[in-house]
Amino acid sequence: MPYISLTKAELGEKDADSDNEEKLRLEKTKKIFRHPVRDRILGILRDGKPRTQRELGKILSMSNAAIHYHVKMLLEIGIISLHGTRPGPNGITEKLYTADIENWPSVSEEDADFYMDYIVSWMNERHREGLNLLKSGDYTTPFLAGSYSARARIEDMLQLKHDIEKLFDTFYKKSRKLKGDNLIPLAVTFSLLPSQEISTEDSRNILEFEPQS
Repeated sequence: MPYISLTKAELGEKDADSDNEEKLRLEKTKKIFRHPVRDRILGILRDGKPRTQRELGKILSMSNAAIHYHVKMLLEIGIISLHGTRPGPNGITEKLYTADIENWPSVSEEDADFYMDYIVSWMNERHREGLNLLKSGDYTTPFLAGSYSARARIEDMLQLKHDIEKLFDTFYKKSRKLKGDNLIPLAVTFSLLPSQEISTEDSRNILEFEPQS
C-alpha cells in the first residue's frame, strides 16, 4: 500500500454515473485484496524489487500455475504491473512483476474502513514477526515498542502528526538508498489514533533496548 492521504478532495462526492462505476471497481478490488495469497504477493512486492512468478511461488511454496492465477487477477485491477522480462531456466523467458504504486486504487469515504483494516493487519503482522524474533533471544539490535495515551489540543495533535510523518519519511527515504551486506532489517510501525482514555494517570507502556557498545 502506498502513502495514502484521506483528503477532502479524495473523500468528496462524485456524479451518479462515475460514483456507481467506482463502487463496482472498488468492490472488485476489495474482493481481490482480501484473498490471503494475493495479500501476501502484494506484501512481497512492496519492497519494489521485481520478481517472477517462479520466485513468488518459491517464497510462498506454491505451484507456478497457482501463482499465475493470482498474479493475473492483480494485473487485471492494476495493482501490479509487468516490469520487464529476463532469461529463465531451460531457455524460457520469464516475466518480472512489481507493485504498481501509481495505479493503486484511490480512497473513497465508504472504503476508508477497508484501508484502515488493511493497514492494521500489516502493523499486527510486523509486530508479531518482530516480537517472535525478540522472544527467540535475538537481543542484538536496538528496539523500541509501546504505547501511551494523552490529552492535547487539536493544534498540538496536528503538529505531532506532522513531526512523526517527517521523521519517519526522512528515515525511510534515507534507508532505501543504502547498499551493503552489513544492513540490519527492521520494521517500523507508528500510529496517532483517537482514544477512549480520559484519566490523567500515567498510561505509558514502553519497552526499549539498546545493545551496549
